[in-house]
Formats: sequence, C-alpha cells, structure tokens
Amino acid sequence: MISSSRIRRIWIVMLFISQSYAQQANDFAIIGERLTTSLLAAPVSTGQVERIITTMAKDGTWSTINYRDTSKTGFEHRIHLENLLAMAKAYNQPGSSYAHNVQLLVAFRAALQHWLEEDYRCENWWWNEIGTPDAMANILLLMRDELNADELAAGIAIAERSNFDGFGARPGGDFVKMAGIKAVTELVRRDTAEFARAIKTMSEQIYVTEDRGIKPDMSFHHRTDNVPSTLSYGAQYVRIFLYWADLVSETRFAFEPEAIALVTDYYLDGMRKAMPFGRFADPGIKNREVSRKSSAGRRSDYTGKLLARISNYRKEELEHPNLRSNQYFWYSHYHSHQRPKYFASVRMFSNRSNNMEYPHNEEGLKNHFYADGSQFISRTGREYFNIYPSWDWRKIPGTTVVQVDTFPHWKDLVKKGTTAFVGGVSDGEYGAATFDFLSPHSGLKAHKSWFFFDDEIVCLGAGITSTATQPVMTTLNQALSNGPVWLNDKRNTGEQEQQIEGPAWVNHDSTGYIVLNANRIWLRRGKSTGTWRSISHQDHATDEPVTQDIFTLAIDHGTQPKDDTYAYIILPAASESQTSAYVQHQPTEVVSNTKELQAVSNKLLGIHYAVFYEPGNIVFPGGIHLETNEPALFIIKAADKGIEQITVADPTRKLEKITFRLKFATSSDTTLTVQLPRGTLAGKSLRLDAISKNAKTFLLRSDTLAARRDRIWKGDRKFPLN
Repeated sequence: MISSSRIRRIWIVMLFISQSYAQQANDFAIIGERLTTSLLAAPVSTGQVERIITTMAKDGTWSTINYRDTSKTGFEHRIHLENLLAMAKAYNQPGSSYAHNVQLLVAFRAALQHWLEEDYRCENWWWNEIGTPDAMANILLLMRDELNADELAAGIAIAERSNFDGFGARPGGDFVKMAGIKAVTELVRRDTAEFARAIKTMSEQIYVTEDRGIKPDMSFHHRTDNVPSTLSYGAQYVRIFLYWADLVSETRFAFEPEAIALVTDYYLDGMRKAMPFGRFADPGIKNREVSRKSSAGRRSDYTGKLLARISNYRKEELEHPNLRSNQYFWYSHYHSHQRPKYFASVRMFSNRSNNMEYPHNEEGLKNHFYADGSQFISRTGREYFNIYPSWDWRKIPGTTVVQVDTFPHWKDLVKKGTTAFVGGVSDGEYGAATFDFLSPHSGLKAHKSWFFFDDEIVCLGAGITSTATQPVMTTLNQALSNGPVWLNDKRNTGEQEQQIEGPAWVNHDSTGYIVLNANRIWLRRGKSTGTWRSISHQDHATDEPVTQDIFTLAIDHGTQPKDDTYAYIILPAASESQTSAYVQHQPTEVVSNTKELQAVSNKLLGIHYAVFYEPGNIVFPGGIHLETNEPALFIIKAADKGIEQITVADPTRKLEKITFRLKFATSSDTTLTVQLPRGTLAGKSLRLDAISKNAKTFLLRSDTLAARRDRIWKGDRKFPLN
C-alpha cells in the first residue's frame, strides 16, 4: 500500500510538471501573439489590395511577373510571395476594409495554390533556403486557421527547406536567419520542443570567432575571405537576434544575458564604429550593396533603442553615441574616425584577405578598386547618396588608380591582396592607417598613409610607380556637388573642369582640401551620367540614364610615374575662410614622406605619427628622436613634461615584439622592448603610458579596446587577451 506521504510527493511532482507544461504553452502562445502583432504592424492600404486582386489571373498569377526566369539575377517570383503576404496581412489586420473578406480569401487561396503546385526554385540557393521559406512561414502563421490540412502541409514542407542541415546553414548571419525561420515554422506547427531548439540554436550563434561571424576586433565576416560585412550580414545577424530577443523576453525561452551583452558589444564597438554619428552607413564598409538603389540616407538608431529596452548593459552608450573615437579593425583592414562634426574611414586589403566579397551575384560590377585605400568623408550622410550609377569608378575617394581605358571584366573583380604591411595604429582617440599597396589589377605600387587628428586628416603617398600606359591619379574626393567650389579664394558656382598646379587649396560642401606638393591637380564639377544596370545585373537595375552633378578632385601623377609622391590635408568641417586661414597657419608638419618612412606631427596637439616601412629613425619637432629595429607604426603623445603615451602596432600581424629607442633633446636614450599582442589580438595596438624625460622605463602597459570586459567565446569560454 502506498503511503499518504508518497502519494503527496507524487502529486507535487505531477503538479510541478503540469504547471511547467502549462507555463511553457502559455509562453508559446504569448510569443505567437507578439509575432503576429509585429507582422501586422505595418498597414496594407486598400488600394494595394485592390490592385493585387484585380490584376490577378484566374490561375492565381500576375502577368507582370516573369515566371520563366529563375536565374540568380531574376526570380521575380518574389513579387508573388510579396502579394501573398500583403493579402494575408490585410485579411488579418483589425480595421482593414478587407479584414476577413471572402473575396480576398478566395484570391489568396488561388495564388497560394499556384505556388504550392509549381513550387518555384531559384538558381540562387538563398531563395530556396531563406527567402522563400521565410515568406512562406510568415504567410502560414497569419493564415493558419483558414488553410486545410493539405495546404498547411505543403506550405510547411517549403518552409522546412530552411533547416540546420542545408547548404546555407553556416555560422554567421544566415544561420541566425534560418533559426528564426525555423522558429516561425514551429509556431505554425505548434511544436514547443522544436521551437525551443530553434531559439537555443539562435543563441548559440552569438560568439567571437576567427571563422565566420563576430571577429575578435568586433568586426563581422560573413565568409572566410576576411572581407568585412559589418553593416550587411553583420547588421542582419544583430537585427534578427534582437527581433527574437524582444519576442521571447520575459518568457521561459528568453536568451541568456551573456548573449545579449555580446551582441551589445558588437553593436557598439563594431557596427556603430562604422556608422557616422551612429545614424548612417559608411560607404567605406560596404561591398556589392553600393549597386543597389537606396531609399533613404538617414535612419533612426532602431537597433540601439531596442538594445537599451531589452537590457541595461552599456545603456548610457546606447542612448548617447560617442562622437569622439578612433578605431582600427585589424581583421578587416578598416579604420574609422569619428568627431562631433564629421566621420572618416579608410578601407584596405592585404595578402590576408580579398579586396571584395565573392560570390557577389553579379552586383557591384565595378568594385575592382573599391578597397584600394578608399577614404570617405561624411558630414551629413548624403555626400554619396545613390551617386554610384553616375560615378567614375576609376576615381574612388582616397584611392591611387591607373585610369584604365576599359574596365576589367566583372568576373575578374575579386583579387587577393599581395602585401603584408597593411594595418593601423589607434589609441582609441587618434590613429593612423597605412597601406603598402601593390595592385593585383594593374601592378601599380604605392605607400599610402592617413593620419587622423581633430580638425584635419593628413594623407601621404610615396613610391608611386606604374608601368601601365594610362595615367595614374589619386582621388581626394568624388561626391555629389553641393554649393560653390572655392579655389584659392576664388568662388565658382557653375560647371568647371581644369588642371592647376599645386600647392593649392579647394573648398566644397564645408570640406577643405589643401594640396601641399607641386602636383598637377585635376578639378571637375559637372554633370555625369550612368545607369544602375552598368553596375548590377539584377533585374531591379535598369538602363534608365541617371544624371547627377558631381564634384571631383584628384592629383594627376601622369603616365608611368616612378617614385612619385603626394601630400594633402583634408579639413572635413571647414568653411572657405577657415580653409584659407589654415593654409597660412598650419599646425601640422609632414616630417617625412618617403618609401621608407612617412611621418607627421601636430604641434598644437603634441601628437607625432610615424610609419616605418623598414627599420629606421626620425627626429620630430621638439627634439624627440625615435628609432626602431622593426617596421612598425607609432603614435607619440608629448607635452612639456615629456612623453605621456606611446602607441605601437605591427601591421603585418607577425611580430612578437618590437624594440625601439627614444631620445629627448635634453636627456639620455631610453630603449624599450615590448611584447606585442598575439593570437587573436595580433595586429591590435599596444599602448604604453607615462614616461617623463628622466624616466628609464615605461610604467604601465594598457590595452585601449575594452578587452578587459568578459567576452563569450563559443558559448562558455572567456575571450583570450593574448
């Protein structure tokens, strides 16, 4: 006979299990309601629904859709899916004139039946495993109660093609997206166990890796070619994770705080560092997406607001963007510089990476030189807005390029870099980037460096050599024309094209350009015409001419230059009068601009930069003598009392240590050997603090990135500091 106490224990266990299942079922229903509400948030207009219904044929098709073209550059079938989803939303939206409308339901079922019977597939795997299943899962969720068993089963079979065993189920942005599609599919099937698996899988994708995903420098790579995709696939990665984090919050399926914290770190230390003023997308971090017409230049910080709502972690930074930062991403060859009035970036590549992403699905067809030291300056976020069909793609801002007569074929676009000495040095506030450039397209050679200060960016080039028969040009900028062009105190408001001899200064759109060398300068402002079809073969890219007024400023190195140089200063937030005044009283000094050494000093800030392409020495203004035994990058911050800080970096990511010697005008030498960051942090800057004129050694080493914060490494390991 079972004792009463044992019966009581069994009853308690059964009650706990019953309550657990009830709670899980209740949470499941809550998430389903939240998702449905989210899908119905954007209203579908009565006119849109009427057009969909009245233009649909009896067989559930639309004559405007090319159902025969299933190629990578076509697949207009997506419009059919968009129409289905629009009808599903209108049918379920409260207050809609078509809510639970019989005519709409008949049309919807006809269009759905056509798709289920034809089961369209695209030559691009993405549509088969992500695009189509995603649309189908959402359609089924909204219309589940109106479908019969056969329709539901056929629809679920299509949605299930997005699964963890498919071709696209690789770490990174796509895997998170596919986990989200599976979660919706399981809400349709009402399978709580598989839904929980989908949510768990999504959370497990949040980690730092040297493979696909979040990199140790907080950039993002979708593939293994080391091409950055921080604001494309990386943004999708964050957007989908946060979308689901919001849906499952305060339920049993909620994500772990550690995963949300890492996504916050990636957003603040990665994504936002590539977003001018925390609001725009820097053109310099983009890839093939530049060949897609954009609908808006400015956007609200939806991601930051959502993160601040979900968690209190780094909430102050989320709500108030840091407008004073400098950061180099050593995995991505990308350098960003933010100041309250402007944003600037530099994009490069090395023998550790490709110049552009592959495959690119026949988009970005003229991106051959896009990573050749491109430098974009943003003041309003509209400087380059949809400029790309009208661009001269041989004159990408910041690049030094052979002005080819015929563009290389788009199939020859992607190339691996050819040099190792490519990198940057940053103390978090100031920094410099350098590019030992050997073009895989033309054989052009150049040593290019950029030095970031508060009010100016100094740009140097040396050893510029080419054997091509076409001229070589370094482009200072090519942007949409806005306002007058000032040339050496002369104002011009009309079209112009002229060559002038430097030194000279130019001001346009609140940005000043000071050419220091006696270079030939090419200035043009006028109409330029092109087409979206010339840079993309996707079906949305048309042959319709796009004419825009464009400002272009470049330095002409002539044909087959040998060891040519350039030196210019950009004042990103300066009027014409401020530019003119700066020319008369320059706080910056180019100390060296050779193939062996490029160095710049700013007397007002007490900041000295040096790029040593080989062992050497230099004497900065004020009598600071620096000598290094290895090629390296240096930032020296000095004051009257002596050197306050030194930051050093190895752009090759190979050196274990650097030995260098410092000498003041009134003191003895100080020789230092420092161990550089290794492993996943190789290439990261090392900061050394506090040395006075009488000191013998540095007092403290400190890392400028927030590496001391705990990171998540594949779920449960701490981020390795060295």
